[in-house]
Amino acid sequence: MDYDVIILGGGLVGCSMAYELCKYNLNIGLIEKNFDIAEDVALFNSSLILDGKDIEEEEVFQLIRRSNLKLDALSEELDVFYEKVPSFTIYPSEREAKRIYDRAVKRGIEGISLLSGQEASKMNHHVKDEGKRVIYSMNTGVISPYDYATAMAEIAYDNGVSFRLEEEVLDIHNQPRGGIKVTTNKNKYTARVVIRTTFGDHYSIKEDEEVVGPKDIMEHMLIEKDFSQEIKHIIKEYKENGEVISLLPTSTNKLLASLKTDASKEFSQMKKEVETVIGPFPAERVDILNEGRNWTEPIGIDKEYAEDGYIHIKAKNFAVDNVLSALTEDALALVLSHFKATANNDFESKRRKYYRFKEMEDGERNDIITIDPKYGKMICLCSNVTEGEIVDSIRRPMGARTVEGVRRRTGIVFGRCQGSYCLTKIIGILARELHKSPLEIMNDKKDSQVIFARIKEFDAR
Repeated sequence: MDYDVIILGGGLVGCSMAYELCKYNLNIGLIEKNFDIAEDVALFNSSLILDGKDIEEEEVFQLIRRSNLKLDALSEELDVFYEKVPSFTIYPSEREAKRIYDRAVKRGIEGISLLSGQEASKMNHHVKDEGKRVIYSMNTGVISPYDYATAMAEIAYDNGVSFRLEEEVLDIHNQPRGGIKVTTNKNKYTARVVIRTTFGDHYSIKEDEEVVGPKDIMEHMLIEKDFSQEIKHIIKEYKENGEVISLLPTSTNKLLASLKTDASKEFSQMKKEVETVIGPFPAERVDILNEGRNWTEPIGIDKEYAEDGYIHIKAKNFAVDNVLSALTEDALALVLSHFKATANNDFESKRRKYYRFKEMEDGERNDIITIDPKYGKMICLCSNVTEGEIVDSIRRPMGARTVEGVRRRTGIVFGRCQGSYCLTKIIGILARELHKSPLEIMNDKKDSQVIFARIKEFDAR
């Protein structure tokens, strides 16, 4: 066998599996068809940690509860952002709010209160007193899921996991004498266990079509904070028309507004939706408007072929960040049942040190600039990102190879100028560090060149 375990897909779940499996003496490979890992993670690198009260499926709620119990320890292990932020959830009717609250109490969710609109408005003036009922929860929070994925991937890489990027799986089938054979566009591999974390059915390598249906659209707006009226709570409102709007603070001192809807929204329409919650604000405060898919596929582990060594983790769902630890734990138990695996006594649990210039004190900045002058050269003025941070994001284990990879790791291009000042500099740094021509630098995926051709060629004289 080439590997003990092969993981198909380098998204959030795939990176989590690689991180947990590398704690054992196993030979592990991970195959990802794209240039980079964790491309399934939300663009804005900020997700709401739920308390589970609004989740209808009992199995998913239990996964959320188990995962939440581990979140403090996991964020500390990985040294990534996680902040507990209380929330107000507004319901369109008193009957619905009472139903959700009674179920939450029955489920044993602590730290929640059923409030009138007037009571909630006294606690947060952004919650309007319109006769609606509100549930206040102290069990919610905000995480940066991309940081979780990259941290787990870096640790897995340093502990021997083999990452195979830019390889697309073409075929998966059992071998007559045991084990599973995986054929990609570049290689053929064999393994005792294959863990599939990508979307689709059973052994079919074709992923299901991304058909957008009712209430499947998510509009996102990233807004510069107004610190005179800062929103210090998560606010989520279920509207009578079926839309759901959420506002949450992020790790980058900005406000992320998300709207689940069945119709695309133009800038002015989305701005009006947000203003119904936080009031009027100038358009100049908006950094980005982005539209995505609200995935709601069932969460769980398909165990139909688990005895043969084929495990399919199904988590194409907006709540995947909330069930990650529990889902990984259950899949890990299935994998280990195929081996007499011992603990990896040489497991390196810490990722390599990194620096965020905007989060450092002046003394720390001067020290790091003395060591590496690149940290004294500001590249992204909007987000205060230096050349040293960009270079580090490229040179790290599982480093960035695209503009999108640098953006997600450092926060560049998320500012008001949208990269008009720094984009060409970032392309130049990527080209230099990867020893490529600027024409070969991709935005994110294959054939997504940022620069397609030179405007004019000059004769050398």
